[in-house]
Amino acid sequence: MSTVLLLASEDAVVGRRAGLRDRLIARLRAGALDRELARGVAPESCGPLELRARALIGPAMRKTLARQLRRVVSDARGGHAWMTHVPVCRPEVLDAAAELDVLANRLAAPGPVDVRGVAQVQLLLSDGCGPLYFRGATDELRASVARALTRLEVLEQR
Repeated sequence: MSTVLLLASEDAVVGRRAGLRDRLIARLRAGALDRELARGVAPESCGPLELRARALIGPAMRKTLARQLRRVVSDARGGHAWMTHVPVCRPEVLDAAAELDVLANRLAAPGPVDVRGVAQVQLLLSDGCGPLYFRGATDELRASVARALTRLEVLEQR
């Protein structure tokens, strides 16, 4: 299956097929690309970024992220350690459980979302230095969840 990329070039949008190099970069640099997308870099600015954006907003990734958020909350409520290298901070997760549930429900719901929000959720879950993993970061966790939820809802015209 071939993928056609639409890339912004000066004053025009150019279409081209995604090559092996773009696919490899999108896979190997997923974390860095997620950070760029979360900051609002336009997906169409380069091939790997567009491929990563497509993967993030796809139904499979959205369901996976929603399931991971629900698992974090469920494990915190049950006192179980989530199967990661760095355990989440249970008190912070419990304090923000309602917001995390809302975020998970929005990700799992049908309809379009902005890639910035999905990238922010991916970073929230995967960043071992983020507010899910540190005691005393409840306010930061709630703010991160609120930002991601807002970004999911805002479909920016590019």
